[in-house]
Amino acid sequence: MNLQALFDALLALVALGLAIRAGGARPAWRLSCLLLATAATLGVLRFSGWMPLPTWHQFFSMLGAGVGLPLLAVAVIQPDSAVATQRRFAWIFAIVTGVLCVLLVMVAQLKVWTAVCALLSALGILVMSLKRQEKTTALGAGLLLMALTAFAVKLSLPPLLPGDLLHIGMALGLLALAAGANRVTTAR
Repeated sequence: MNLQALFDALLALVALGLAIRAGGARPAWRLSCLLLATAATLGVLRFSGWMPLPTWHQFFSMLGAGVGLPLLAVAVIQPDSAVATQRRFAWIFAIVTGVLCVLLVMVAQLKVWTAVCALLSALGILVMSLKRQEKTTALGAGLLLMALTAFAVKLSLPPLLPGDLLHIGMALGLLALAAGANRVTTAR
């Protein structure tokens, strides 16, 4: 297995584990992590050569950035909101942002949309966690922001490619966000 497939597998395992752990009480977290896990799993299949489905990987990566990360931002920034706590509203949010994402990226060819959504989601989490003095959540948001920025500028640190840095940073960022969310929930 090459590094691209390995780091996609890492992200898939982390995201799937967090989705399972979120349970029914946190549907926005679960749905967000499931979208990210799906994209990463398709990346494993693509980069390992087992079942290369580049179009499916690109499509779910687009949904992960344009739907999954904004959904995660809502879950972290407003953990008591209807979108964060009620399955119906989490799905409505996901479907509306998914349709918008498909229209803007695939139909209008505005490919920068997903990068903007992902970066603004991470930045929003970072700003709110700093404002609330939630250090672990801020660390997670900072890791996400650095990973997304490194990917956007195509930073590579041989032998790691930009996608590898993205997957490592996202996996670590998700873990820190989950730890931060648990601290906040425990403190309440």
